[in-house]
Amino acid sequence: MALLLLLLFTISLLLPPASCSSFSNTNYYCDWCPRHSTASLLPPAAAMAMAKEEEINGGPHVAAAGDGAGCGACYQLRCADRRVCGGDGVKVVVAAGAANRTAGFQLPREAFAAMARSGMADQLAALGDNVEVQFRRVPCEYKKKNLTVRVEEGSRNPGQLGIRFLYQGGQTDIAAVEIAAQANHTHTPPSWRPMARLRRRLWRTTRAPAGPLRLRLVVTAGFSGKWLRAHDAVLPADWRPGQEYDTGLRVTDVALRTCSCRSRVTGGGEELR
Repeated sequence: MALLLLLLFTISLLLPPASCSSFSNTNYYCDWCPRHSTASLLPPAAAMAMAKEEEINGGPHVAAAGDGAGCGACYQLRCADRRVCGGDGVKVVVAAGAANRTAGFQLPREAFAAMARSGMADQLAALGDNVEVQFRRVPCEYKKKNLTVRVEEGSRNPGQLGIRFLYQGGQTDIAAVEIAAQANHTHTPPSWRPMARLRRRLWRTTRAPAGPLRLRLVVTAGFSGKWLRAHDAVLPADWRPGQEYDTGLRVTDVALRTCSCRSRVTGGGEELR
């Protein structure tokens, strides 16, 4: 009898789960490890104001987001009503200047329509605001762009320095940033000074040294992290507010999901790849 029970238990482990969500198509949902939210249309004025952000990011559609979604992070959204919603959804990047004081995502009309099945954008729009969606964070891809810093307005050389990161690829966060004056001699170690984070991709210091500045940072994806360091100076001695400077670094790390369909985990652990 014990042997029979062991055999039945072993067979049950090899079978796919009967159901893993409240939706009928399990393959559509189980590979996502999704979270749930809502999506609505951006007001036309806000959509026009964000057009510049989309040009700056040079990647997917720009969106505003609540739900703790971070500025500059990329997300894939798809709506839940299979009658009108396509399988791939739409990829968006949350704009740094797109404050959304309500929960959920706000999308420009083109991105909202991209969630629909072919020819069914009007039917999706007819569902009104706060359409139920699933979302997950996905890697940002900037194939022709290195990680870039833009000097923020209000910076003064030397001393006051605020920088914002652009084209941050992968599925990553920047956990620490340090700057140092470019040493005149190769054997002189740099004196690194930390910067304080004001927002997700905005960093500031009141102790920026004079001269060309080097940069190093800690990039994390999931539970792991690593140092990235620009070998040469990123900011020239005459850096100015409003200017953008190429770090020469490429960020491509992604977080591996460990959630499973069987356990119906909606968040999932992550580790660096």
